[in-house]
Amino acid sequence: SSGINAEYGGTGTNGAYSEKICNVPALRETETTEEQVVINMEWGNFGEHGQLSDLQTKFDKILDSASSNPGKQLYEKMISGMYMGELVRLALLERVSTQSLFNAEPPLALNTPNSLEAAVVSDCIRDVAHVRNFFGTAISADDVAVIQEVCRSVSDRAARLAAAGVYAIWEKRGKEEFVVAVDGSVFSKHATFSHVLKQTLKDMGCSVKLETATDGSGLGSALIAAVA
Repeated sequence: SSGINAEYGGTGTNGAYSEKICNVPALRETETTEEQVVINMEWGNFGEHGQLSDLQTKFDKILDSASSNPGKQLYEKMISGMYMGELVRLALLERVSTQSLFNAEPPLALNTPNSLEAAVVSDCIRDVAHVRNFFGTAISADDVAVIQEVCRSVSDRAARLAAAGVYAIWEKRGKEEFVVAVDGSVFSKHATFSHVLKQTLKDMGCSVKLETATDGSGLGSALIAAVA
């Protein structure tokens, strides 16, 4: 069966899948004995023509405006580990501004752009002790609950959007069963990302098989998927 590669890493996200050459207009006249070709989707670019505008929050827009490439890589900015922590930081800062968090006096780190890494977000979901280690031992139980809620919300949305990318390929391929070779630190190390991704695909009735790619290479795992 044919498959795809999906990469959810600390610095970006991408997808690749095997397609029948007869379904690729640019290759129909190519003289080759191969029946399939691996398509590098560069799906992190998705959203540049407004396709994600209804899903973007104010925090997505602030992050995008402050980035080195405004208006670009919008899907990636909603999924990858590089941006996950910053979205959490921006959401928490708004809670501070409404005086509903940290008694309106945020920890110094919260005022520093890009100070929260995806690993911190994951750790905060996993254990209350990690929340206090990063944000301060004196914060209230209510503050801890809010921080964990925001971390989960940002992480779960990322995983569900990631699942949508896999679903789109599955639907294009006629909803046939195939292998998804998954790569990247967010998928392999985040406390909840892989579980939510798998559950979302299940909830949507997407009959794919997820396998963790072990070669550490997006291209390599794409080829694994292509010949699986």
